[in-house]
Amino acid sequence: MKKIYTQPRIETVATTPQLILCASGGIKAQISGYGTKASGSGFTQTFVWLAGAVCSSLLFLGTACSTNNPDQPKQQAELKPRTLIVTQQAVSKVTPESAVRRLPQATITENGDGLDALWEINDAVFYRNLSRNEYYDEETDSYPDLFGTLRADKAERIASFTGDRVWCTEDDQLALIYPALDVENHPELFTFHESPLSAEYTISVAGQDGSLATLAKDFHHIYGIASVVSVTETTANAELAQMKSLMTVCKFSFEDKDHPGTSLPISTLEIKIGGEAYYVNTYPQQGTVSIAQNVSAWDVSVDPEWKTTGEGGKPLTIDTKGVNPTEVYVALFPDMGATYSFTVTSTTGAATDGTYTGTATAVLKEGEFVPATGLRLVKQ
Repeated sequence: MKKIYTQPRIETVATTPQLILCASGGIKAQISGYGTKASGSGFTQTFVWLAGAVCSSLLFLGTACSTNNPDQPKQQAELKPRTLIVTQQAVSKVTPESAVRRLPQATITENGDGLDALWEINDAVFYRNLSRNEYYDEETDSYPDLFGTLRADKAERIASFTGDRVWCTEDDQLALIYPALDVENHPELFTFHESPLSAEYTISVAGQDGSLATLAKDFHHIYGIASVVSVTETTANAELAQMKSLMTVCKFSFEDKDHPGTSLPISTLEIKIGGEAYYVNTYPQQGTVSIAQNVSAWDVSVDPEWKTTGEGGKPLTIDTKGVNPTEVYVALFPDMGATYSFTVTSTTGAATDGTYTGTATAVLKEGEFVPATGLRLVKQ
């Protein structure tokens, strides 16, 4: 039996609340768009200034079910495998006025200045019971898995997610992660600690192709916690107070600086961090997310692994795989201020073929959608 945990270790979790860019669909999840506003963070060049766009979105899930008799004292139910249903809370209960917009995921399409999305049937969310390190089942003489997959049952903005044989009982907290982690084949992606009950998991930005479809499926990293509020012998109901995006989504397009207005078809795009840090001319391929029992999703963020991409590291490469669009969508790690270097290679057989380079600066916050269009590059 596989167990996902290591020796106890104290983990540090970020405690600064951020605006959240929420999951699309979900266990009765409601999705709308990354919106933009007139002012905000963005990429700035000395010869062109582009306003960024900030949008936040929330995904809240809850349940109205209860199997308790109010006339009798509540007793803790036995931990056992149950069919779990997670449903959405009313947005008004937990959504700040500044974050009323909700964000996309699953199938993402651009809608004006924002992004919209729907859940698809069978979209998967990984769960892990954060209330227990492990559990010994005397009946089967085994340690059952306390993790698994929940799946959407309809293709809508508001869907429901269910899972069978979810080991849980009342008041248990379940970490929910999208895209779902494949811990069966890659246990190194998720590490659990028993004292205190906490974990960290690894996410990647490598392998993007610039399309919204791939970004939504593999790189729109979001996190939330569901609380089990009621159980029967065979079923459990949980509510998800919030999920949030851990990433910034950018839309890039580029022009030839010597021929303004001439859009560059993008065969490949390389993104590097500039400046004087030891990781200059690289970009982290992975990040680590630290989570724990009783730690709100608002207080969780991703820590890019800059140290693994120092000297000898590599840029983030977006390969459009022969599509050669003039616009690409890229999920980046949030950053409170950096200079980014861009290298675009165009190999379409047109007059614009060649390699182009340039830089721009930006502050990238969690949950932002940043249209960085018309960045001017110099042909090499």
